[in-house]
Amino acid sequence: MTGHPSAQRLVAKMLAGVVRPPMPLPLSQWLAKNLVLVDGPAAGSLWNASGAPYLVEIADCLGEDHPCNTVTIRKSQQSGASILGLGWCLYIAEREPANTLYAVPGLDTLRDLTGQKLGPLIEAWQKHTGRIVIQPMTSRSGMGSTALEKKFPGGYIALANANAVMDLSSKTTKKGIQDEFSKWSDIPGFGDPDTLFFGRFTAFRRTKDYKILRISTPEVDTGDETGEAAGHCRIDRSFLQSDRRFWNVPCPECGAFFAHDPARFKVDYDHPHRSRYACTCGHMISESERVAAVQIGQWVPAVDPTGRQPGFHIDQFISLMMSYEAIAEDVIRAEKGSEKARKDLWNLTYGRPYKHRGDAPDYQRLMERRETGLRQGHVPAGGLLLVAGVDVQMRGIWVEITAHGADRQNWLVDRFYLDGDTGAANAPVFLELLDRTLDQSFPDAFGRRRQLDAMAIDTGYRSHVVYSFVRNNQRLHPDTGKDLILAVDGRKGWGLPAIGTPTLVDIDLDGKRIKQGCKLWPVGTWSLKSSLYTDLHKLGIRSGEGVDPPGYCHFGDWVDEGYFRQLTSERLEDIMVRGQVTGRRWVPSGDNHLLDCRVYAMALVEYLGLSSTTPEEWAALARARGLPDELSAIDLFTPKPRVLPSGDGGPVLDVAPMSAPAPTPAEPEPGGWFDRSTNDWF
Repeated sequence: MTGHPSAQRLVAKMLAGVVRPPMPLPLSQWLAKNLVLVDGPAAGSLWNASGAPYLVEIADCLGEDHPCNTVTIRKSQQSGASILGLGWCLYIAEREPANTLYAVPGLDTLRDLTGQKLGPLIEAWQKHTGRIVIQPMTSRSGMGSTALEKKFPGGYIALANANAVMDLSSKTTKKGIQDEFSKWSDIPGFGDPDTLFFGRFTAFRRTKDYKILRISTPEVDTGDETGEAAGHCRIDRSFLQSDRRFWNVPCPECGAFFAHDPARFKVDYDHPHRSRYACTCGHMISESERVAAVQIGQWVPAVDPTGRQPGFHIDQFISLMMSYEAIAEDVIRAEKGSEKARKDLWNLTYGRPYKHRGDAPDYQRLMERRETGLRQGHVPAGGLLLVAGVDVQMRGIWVEITAHGADRQNWLVDRFYLDGDTGAANAPVFLELLDRTLDQSFPDAFGRRRQLDAMAIDTGYRSHVVYSFVRNNQRLHPDTGKDLILAVDGRKGWGLPAIGTPTLVDIDLDGKRIKQGCKLWPVGTWSLKSSLYTDLHKLGIRSGEGVDPPGYCHFGDWVDEGYFRQLTSERLEDIMVRGQVTGRRWVPSGDNHLLDCRVYAMALVEYLGLSSTTPEEWAALARARGLPDELSAIDLFTPKPRVLPSGDGGPVLDVAPMSAPAPTPAEPEPGGWFDRSTNDWF
């Protein structure tokens, strides 16, 4: 007689199917089955590890079965790593429900996160799987998700502005993402947002089952080997405290595994697509060999991982969205650009923090390269912008006048000291300043006369006298309508812009108070000094090179030793605390008034648009300034580099000089930069 299953067995079997926990599924495998990409060339398709094989190990560190509490990703642009934090949120909602805090710096970034990134990913994921995990947004019940809070059974994802104290308060969370971590800044009156963020995890610190992902491109390297110094890049600090894993790839010739070092990347300046990476065995690795090697690479910690959390470095050398050619183009662009361009190369391409250069060049070497034919008080042929930097002291005023070209080459036009008491804004010495600068015209190389485009005056000494002088003598540029005189305030610290947003300050002088009587412009002096010293180290024609490179500094043979001593009077000094380097700071070794003047002049050309002006606009400006056709062609402002042999056999960047012959310039399109006379020339 056949038997029938008892009710007890039947119920037990049904319950077992319901309560059985899901089989373990690492995050990397879950992403491949669930995450639908919503932008880029692969939009509409599922995430695939073959496009970024280095992400698999990182993703699997984020699962609850991995014992770590913090995962750090120090990354470049175009690495594909940003998708991990977003995909992890969806994985948490379905597989490991827990309250999750996702913080980004700033309201604009927060709006982009919720509207352009996470929201579309949720919609595409749920449409692909046919499951509704994240509750939809509702307007009446109050039970559904909102723009900044995505609810699911067992928890929520709270989206927060890392710069707002209320967004980082009154929450208890188990999982967290600190996105663009390097750009987090202290909250006035409340301190470090990282401390506030970590406070949300207090309930899980004893059990140590919380998990935080830190991800960001890096910023500034203060020189502190531990990363603990104030102002040091946050993501680099976290990476230095981790086990510092690098993606090692095999050389196709010797088979040895290595992590890419920017110093071994050999750029072909004439043909960037032929750029190669030099293995220590001597083999020059090609782009096709790089791609194959990246696919079979492996993570290797650079330090003993015992007691350390996992940290990963991702740069564009291992990104399959980039190429050696694209990286070479970035290198060429950075070498032709400013200090900011070099910083961008290190931060966004190499994925490393940028250490500003601060070794002052030898003033005697600068004297040796002085040029004949550069006349004092005359504007050279390549000088399209003419500016003055002014440093006011108790008994006199230091002035430097410089001309600047489109490729950042610059020429000293004049420098002088005006003796006299600076205690009053209408003192004779200030009248002499006007007579020698704004009321003066300067002959150029083509028989025309030029006037200053802007003048910056330091307010660090006699502040209210300078405020009053600027207010009483302010005038607008006849072409641009912009202020001709800028009261500037030099600011210490790394990461500050060359020239920031002005604020209105009160003038308090001789018992009279004028509310908001003057605009004060902040100037980030530390980065500008580093940029200047980098340019002063460059070698040009006077040193035997074929051409003068972008950023090259020209001096006439009329310049004396005292000028060069002041220009090179500061250096970067390591800050030592208990025997460890905790940062770097500028320290003077003598009078530095003319160095300050040069720094303010560099800020002025950024104020005038040096970094944002297009080649067509430069050509139009050159024509408006009376330069002949052979010096105002667009081609001169977009030179193509070529390779000259160097002493060590490596390539040297060569940019066509200003005097090179050029084709007849093309006329700008109607309504272009200078078709409106010379108005709005920046």
